[in-house]
Amino acid sequence: MINRLRFALPWIFLLAGTTALIAVVDRGLPPWTALGFLLGTLLGQEPLSDLWCLLTHRLCGARLLFVSYGRGRRLWQGTIAGVPVCLGLRPTTGLRISWGLLPVRAPRIRLWVCSVAWLAVHCGLGVWLAVSCTGAARGVGLAVSCTGAARGVGLGLLSTLVLLLLLQGASPVNSAWAVLVLPFRPRALEHHVWSPRGITAERLLYRGLVPEARAALGRLSTGQEHLTAAGVALAEGRHDDADRLVAKAAANGCSALQAHAVAAVVIVCRGDSGELPRSRAGALLAPALDVFGHDDRARLRALVPAADLARFNGDPETAVRAARRLAVDASLSPFWRAQAGCSLAAALIAAGRPEQAGRALARARRECPGLARITALEHALERPDETRRPAGTPG
Repeated sequence: MINRLRFALPWIFLLAGTTALIAVVDRGLPPWTALGFLLGTLLGQEPLSDLWCLLTHRLCGARLLFVSYGRGRRLWQGTIAGVPVCLGLRPTTGLRISWGLLPVRAPRIRLWVCSVAWLAVHCGLGVWLAVSCTGAARGVGLAVSCTGAARGVGLGLLSTLVLLLLLQGASPVNSAWAVLVLPFRPRALEHHVWSPRGITAERLLYRGLVPEARAALGRLSTGQEHLTAAGVALAEGRHDDADRLVAKAAANGCSALQAHAVAAVVIVCRGDSGELPRSRAGALLAPALDVFGHDDRARLRALVPAADLARFNGDPETAVRAARRLAVDASLSPFWRAQAGCSLAAALIAAGRPEQAGRALARARRECPGLARITALEHALERPDETRRPAGTPG
């Protein structure tokens, strides 16, 4: 039950917390304490754990795959110490960090110790602010600097600790999972260990450098590395290889949702290249995306193939709106922004706007020059009447 609700838990938590705050302020809680509680819940849900991850990931034997902050139009994109970094205009999603474990000595112990230390810091800081801060400050004559706001921050940190345990306990390689689940599953980390070449290839694919990512790939050993190889095959138009690698990735324990996302784009690319009739591609794509709709409707809207499904169903204008938002979204990698640009171009072709489609393809090529889907859609621009056939007709 918790696993089914975990995507909605932050919103349930926010609603319950806001309602409780209004009630206690009405009964006399100092406003500064209430404001501190809100600040503590915001800090405790992601920013502090993200900062801890940045500081300690190497102690766990991990390497960063990418870091991004914000959504909307891109403000800056580059690399820092080889790690792709992207900053967006709207800070609505906070910091997103992805990292992979290297085959170091005692990885379970390292991850467990770092995770216990983080939970202890989170809990200890919350308790200190909520209980001891005011008294300690008075003892050294600093009563003014430690007000009711600090006590509220402490209470907010403690409340988010419960939320984090519920959310992360079901997600591998998170702090709560490492503390509560990993000790009882000795082989659980095997599916999440990367080779150094695999991490390099994933960073390059994130940046849209397809030939370089293919050259960096070595012997594939884990599910995530198979998924990286599937992304390379997809980008190069090797759809049969991409399907085979996605199946191997799923069999080797990669993220099921990530595997579904890549498999869905393979279906879209088969439809755009002519390997599948568009009516058949739409019929296959709908069930492939159902898993996201069951788990998290917001995540479904953030998926590139969701725009293509509207196009296959004969609604290109809806597809244009969805793909246009994703094609400039800084929270997506250049590889996925290029895929979204292709989806936008395909929808614009279907809507009878070839000039705009050409511009969308040019932007997609700047994001990911080696993407074979761009070439397939450039060919579609040369036969717009065929591309605009209704989804239910043969083609």
